[in-house]
This record gives sequence, C-alpha cells and structure tokens, in this order.
Amino acid sequence: MEGKLTLDKVIAFLRIYLTFACCWPLPPSATKLQRLLRSALQYFCLTNAIAIAIAAIWTLYRHSNDVLLVMKLGCQLSAIVQIPLQMILFAMQNKRLQFVILEMENYYRQAQEYEKEIFQQYIDKCKPFYGSILCWLAMTGISVIVTPLFSSQSFPCEAEYPFDVQYQPIKTIIYMHHILAAYQSVLQVSTNTFPALLLWFVAARFDILSVQFRTVTNMKELIKYTREHSLLLRYAKEVTRAIRYVALLCVTFSTGAVIFGYLTFMSHQPWSVKWTFLMIAFCGFVELYMYAWPADNVMSMSSNIASAMYESLWYDGDLTRRKILMYVILRSQHPVTVSIPCALPNLSMTYYASYISTVFSYMAFVRIIMDQE
Repeated sequence: MEGKLTLDKVIAFLRIYLTFACCWPLPPSATKLQRLLRSALQYFCLTNAIAIAIAAIWTLYRHSNDVLLVMKLGCQLSAIVQIPLQMILFAMQNKRLQFVILEMENYYRQAQEYEKEIFQQYIDKCKPFYGSILCWLAMTGISVIVTPLFSSQSFPCEAEYPFDVQYQPIKTIIYMHHILAAYQSVLQVSTNTFPALLLWFVAARFDILSVQFRTVTNMKELIKYTREHSLLLRYAKEVTRAIRYVALLCVTFSTGAVIFGYLTFMSHQPWSVKWTFLMIAFCGFVELYMYAWPADNVMSMSSNIASAMYESLWYDGDLTRRKILMYVILRSQHPVTVSIPCALPNLSMTYYASYISTVFSYMAFVRIIMDQE
C-alpha cells in the first residue's frame, strides 16, 4: 500500500492538522512539558474565542433593532461560540479518547492483510468527500478574512468594542484577533472529521467481523470471534459516549449557521457579502453530514452481524454452536447508535434527511415573509 492514503497516515495527518483545535488528546506517555504547552494553548484559544464572542454579544445588545446586523452576527456567533464549547467537551472526554485512539492504532498495527484491505476500501470511499470538505472550509475561512477588502466593514466580524479601534496598533491587533478566530472556527468544524474517523473505524471493524463470521469453520474460531464481537460492542459504546455530546453541539450550532446564513444571503447585500454567508450556511449542512454518514454505516454494519452469522455453516454444528449463534444474533438486534435520550435522536441518514427537510421548510417560510415585506 505504499503511496496510498492508509489509516495510519490519516491518523498522523489529523493529529497534526487538529493540534491547534486542542481536540486530539495527548498520549498517556506525554511529558510534563507537553501537557503544560497543551494547557497554555487551550487557555489561549479559549480566551481568544470568548473575547470575540463577548464583543459580538455586546454588539447585538447595542444594535438589536438592526435586523441585518443581527442576522450576520448570529451566523458568525454560531461558529464562534462552538469553539470554546467544543474544546471543553473534548477535554472532558480526554481519557476516553486516549483509550479509543490507542485501541485503533494497536488494532491496525496488528491487522492482517485482508483486514487492511477492508480499511483501505473505506478510506478510498471517504477520501474524496472529506478532502473536498476540508478544502471548502479553508476557502470559507479565507473568504471571511478578506471580506473587509471588498466591503465597507473594518474587520471580518462586525463586532464592536467599547474603545476606538481605528488607530494603530489597535486596529492591526483587532484584525489579527479576528483572523485567528476565523481560523479557529474553520478548525473546529474540521474537528468533526475526528469523530467521523472513529465511527468509520468502528463500522470497518464490524464489516471485518461479518466476513470472519461468514467463514467460520470450527468451534474455536466461533468462540474467538464471539469474544471479539463482545469486545467490539464495548469499544463502540466507548466511542459513542465520547462523541455524542459533540454531535449534539454540532446539530445545534450548524442549524444556527444555516438559518442565519440563509437570511443574510436573502437580504439586500453585495454579492461579496452574500457569497461568504452562503459558504458558511453550506458548511453548516455538511458539518452534520460528516456525522450522519458514518453513524448510519455503524448502525447497518453492527446489525449485519446477525445476517453474517445466519449465512455461516451453523447447520453443520452441534447444539452448543447453535446456542452461540442465537446469542450473537440477539445481541445484534440492537444496533450501535449515536444518540442522547430526550436530546438527540439516532444519528442516521434518515435523521439527516428529516433535518434537511425541516430546515428548508423554515427557509421557505422566512423567504415568504421577506418577500411580503
């Protein structure tokens, strides 16, 4: 597989790419200096994001009657507020994320060739989509940063401050502060590729286990794969627990970005401004899709274990073997899902379709009202 984008290369890329987002946990063997530097970076990023969020909220309070400004700042706040909240959620799951990453790396290191081929199939399938999304996010961030060059606003974000910002070096400092916030927002949305990677890894392992169950030939192999199925279910549960609140955060703020971005796009603004907010709204749509697609695959692959067991040569075995088969099939009747009781339904393509339908209904309603006015 030399020259190909393999799983270990994907892990190495995300570990470096998402360093500034402070979401990828340090390894348990990290030195005291590494932990200190990570803490310093986290506090710096939190301070920068919270500072611009406070300025934006203060601006909304002062100009609550300016509908257009409220729409634009509402869209930007949906991305900005996500920065500190997402960092806090990932920090709370630090130990659990360390465990699932270590398990993922160890499993792939010891995987056989046919298992690596299955992982490669998943990577080849996902690479075009996630690569395109990362490029789109980068373009969106650049568009936000250069907006003042093509409009009358002074900074990328129209937040105001209780002091004069038109003199140097204050103006340059504020501009750099906004550029850093835009970069953080792009990274935090890109961070969703990390939970997606964990979900795809779980789906691939269920796929591998299905192949193994279909080709089982003796009791020893059956017991071995049954034990692996039990361990995989525990691992999948740890993964879903680690990412479910981040997924809820994604659903909440992507909805805000889509609605406010669309409202701004429908307003009477120059195309240089409209284009930027249309890009932000599109990012809100794909942000949730980055979860829904792999989560749906995990559901189907975890359920397919039952079909794989039934398609094996179970009828050639004794009563004990048939009892094990029934046990595995019963456990597979409850697929692995990403959900939160009373807060987040099962993430799937069905849920994503209903989400899109609901958001477009709101958009159509708002457009009718705006046309009447």
